[in-house]
Amino acid sequence: MDGPTGVVFPATGDGRRSTTVLGRAVVADALRAVDPVGARSAEHETDWRHGYLGHFRRLVEAGLLSREAALTVARDGLAALHARMRYVPADGAEVALDEVFALPDREPPLETATVTGAGEVERELSLPYRGQRLRGDDLRRRLDAWVDAGVVEPSCAEAVRAVQANPDWLDLSDQRIVVLGAGAEMGPLPSVLRWGGAVVAVDLPRPEI
Repeated sequence: MDGPTGVVFPATGDGRRSTTVLGRAVVADALRAVDPVGARSAEHETDWRHGYLGHFRRLVEAGLLSREAALTVARDGLAALHARMRYVPADGAEVALDEVFALPDREPPLETATVTGAGEVERELSLPYRGQRLRGDDLRRRLDAWVDAGVVEPSCAEAVRAVQANPDWLDLSDQRIVVLGAGAEMGPLPSVLRWGGAVVAVDLPRPEI
């Protein structure tokens, strides 16, 4: 069949599959219960391509009100996204995501492989910086410099120092963590593996990934 298959963005009234329309609607739904004014602002944003950052900042601010507010924003946003995304089988009509597992003759399941690591687990916090890894006193001095230059907030530096002072926090040997887009350059996969965590890595079936 012509057109995309699998999980797709919802079609608008003119038949286009617009990420802009979807993003605006999902952000609005995520904000609605906690920040109704922010929800209306997102719904009426006319330049989402350049103006979305302000609305994402509002999402963060709304979630800072309380634990329940943060959970509500996350829960409602996920529900809105799940309700809107669609699925197009290779030979059949478009359906909602909730209906996918009831379809007959679905495509084969995802392929899986298990890789057992043999590297040494890191027990000291280190951060990549300009081609090297900062640790110990070098990291402490860099944190001080970043705070003095206004690169990070003092609370950020304090949080990093807290982890540095408690290396046992880096022991992820009893944790199993799902990483979507595991091959992404800025993803958490290398750090989680470095700290001994078991990772369920999900990514596209491309040889280079």
